[in-house]
Amino acid sequence: MDFATVTDEGTIAFARTESLMLPLRIGALLFILLSVISVAQMQIAGCKSYEPMVVELSGTLLRKTFAGPPNYHDIHKGDESETFWVLKLDFPICVDQDPADPDLNPAQKKIRTVQLLLNKEADERARSLSGKRVQTAGTLFGAHTGHHHTPVVLTVTYLDRPRWK
Repeated sequence: MDFATVTDEGTIAFARTESLMLPLRIGALLFILLSVISVAQMQIAGCKSYEPMVVELSGTLLRKTFAGPPNYHDIHKGDESETFWVLKLDFPICVDQDPADPDLNPAQKKIRTVQLLLNKEADERARSLSGKRVQTAGTLFGAHTGHHHTPVVLTVTYLDRPRWK
């Protein structure tokens, strides 16, 4: 399709709208394509499930201190300190609501840090991996006491360096 414009000199100039719209169309197509790819990746990964489903998580293993009893609010105001292992995830995760116990295990989105519950052997292993990227496996449950400091907690059954390089 052509359109005409009058120049400053009073002459008529013709231009093709298709050539002017091409960059806009390419930009819109790229935007749509990238959006579809992002959504597809989220759906492929999907949300994690609560126990008894075993899940694998990867991230950086850290030792964190939190406020404990009596108020679980502020160590400087008299609360005891509690130190736990946490996993700072490589990527945020979501967890689906547990239909059998939705009050205890509600749906969670954008989880970036997970508190870890370790047995004695895993705790010893964690000390040598502190500050490093690790891979974990275990079962998730929703935080339900003052001793749970992230919305989702992982009972660890496996903890080691990532199997991939």
